[in-house]
Amino acid sequence: MREQGDEMHSVSEAMKRMLSANSGEGFADILKRETAGLREEIPSEDAERCRRCGGLAYERDHRSNSDRVCRCGGRISRLRSRLDAIDRDACMTLESFNSSEPGANAVLKEAEKIVTGARCRGMLLMGLPGRGKTHLMVGIGRGLLEHDRDAGYYSVVRLVSQVQDSYSDYGGESRRVIIESVAASEVVLLDDLGKEHVSANVDSIIYELFDTLENSGATVVVSTNVPTVRDGSYRGPVLSERYDEAVRSRISAMCERFVLRGVDHRRLTDTS
Repeated sequence: MREQGDEMHSVSEAMKRMLSANSGEGFADILKRETAGLREEIPSEDAERCRRCGGLAYERDHRSNSDRVCRCGGRISRLRSRLDAIDRDACMTLESFNSSEPGANAVLKEAEKIVTGARCRGMLLMGLPGRGKTHLMVGIGRGLLEHDRDAGYYSVVRLVSQVQDSYSDYGGESRRVIIESVAASEVVLLDDLGKEHVSANVDSIIYELFDTLENSGATVVVSTNVPTVRDGSYRGPVLSERYDEAVRSRISAMCERFVLRGVDHRRLTDTS
């Protein structure tokens, strides 16, 4: 309603200027010149459209003097920016993933199937820090971009924070809208499950997230440092202690478990 009011005000001002003008221009010419850009251009029939949602692949927003893309194009842009933020040198690919560790080659093959769409069931990537989980996740994301598939990449910690921030943002997105937007992608990549703060509110968000993902039918890839059993030097809560049966049941239904073993690659590359 506000935008409509702004346009009416602009038209009114243009009319005033036309009535007071003494130029030789015709009324129609003056009106066209004064109101140019107030409304978006009507797209031609041969305008490029997204094959998924049917929206314009590229469109000019005259009010903000900028270009915009359809919803699918916006998700592609967000996915690329998130991957680049984690991997600035674009070196985390499936081709560069170290598959020499025991069982790593099998994990890599299944990850490649996620990219091509040959695998619909998701993956739960487990293992200690530095074993290549994030590398694999980013590699899957870059592969999905190359295959022009609809996907989203999310840090679980930041996603939970975004949902919590929405509680006090009356003009922003609601908790439900945020979670449903995550589940709207064909493939959803969730990194670092288990790093989020432990509280009843966070547990509720995590449950709603995985419940929505299961109902959406999306292919879900999750990475976590939280083991199923306590062994070695690990002293934190295991999966059965960190998440209730409702959450674990949904993860198990959507994802097959893969454990990445070996050495901490971050320590091997640390020259300090």
